[in-house]
Amino acid sequence: PGLKPLRLCTPVLPICFLPLLSPPPGAADMAGLLRRMPALASRSAAGRAPSSPALGVFAVQQKRSLHMSGARHHQAVNPGWPVMYAISYDKPGWDPEMELEYDVMPRDEFGVPAHIPPELSTTIRHTYYVPPQYYPFLKKLGDDTPELKPYMDKLMNGELTFDDYEEMFYAFAKPLKIHRPRIAMPYRTAEEMKKTDEVFWEGAWLSFRQRVLGDYLSRHYLRDFIAGMGMGLYLAWLYIQGHRQYRIDMKLFYLEAPEHKINWIKPRGDL
Repeated sequence: PGLKPLRLCTPVLPICFLPLLSPPPGAADMAGLLRRMPALASRSAAGRAPSSPALGVFAVQQKRSLHMSGARHHQAVNPGWPVMYAISYDKPGWDPEMELEYDVMPRDEFGVPAHIPPELSTTIRHTYYVPPQYYPFLKKLGDDTPELKPYMDKLMNGELTFDDYEEMFYAFAKPLKIHRPRIAMPYRTAEEMKKTDEVFWEGAWLSFRQRVLGDYLSRHYLRDFIAGMGMGLYLAWLYIQGHRQYRIDMKLFYLEAPEHKINWIKPRGDL
């Protein structure tokens, strides 16, 4: 009492079964089973087991599930990609054999992590730090050179920025001593212009020598390769023929000389 009769409907078939909706040979029996389903369901709700075992097939709710394997913590394995083997690590995205390493934090030119927005990272005042044991030397350097004293004081106070360092460097840097005779002239003199044909002939001669050497090496190694392969094939043919002849001899020996067989069965005379 109090239980409503179970109403069962015809299960919805997937699209892939639509071509199979034409009446099969046993369609009449299936139709009769569908007509008796409400009565079977009412008897099942009343506490009696259904008389037909096929009721459980239709009573189960149809569902389609995707059977997925465990997540692979690896960045080089794509779903559905045919791989021979896959290496998994307990840390996602970490692979010592891959050059793609995304766990390294990207930074700007001052070492500030890139996830900090520029509006905030550019307001950070980056200064140079020098250990205190260098302060006497920096103080003496500033006292000896008055032009450097403001920069040395900033450096000891921890206030020297990169812009101040660039200003100090370019203000006090001396030009390099350049030895002009060791630098090739960007133009050719009249004597050098007269040797143009000679230089071209030398270049053509070197190119010809390289081509001759390339042809010689190509023919030399090709001849060695063909000779080596021919000798190897001939030796392999000799080995195969010897093995074949040995098999033939052994077969003839066991067929034509049974008295030499091991454990030869002697006739008892009763067969």
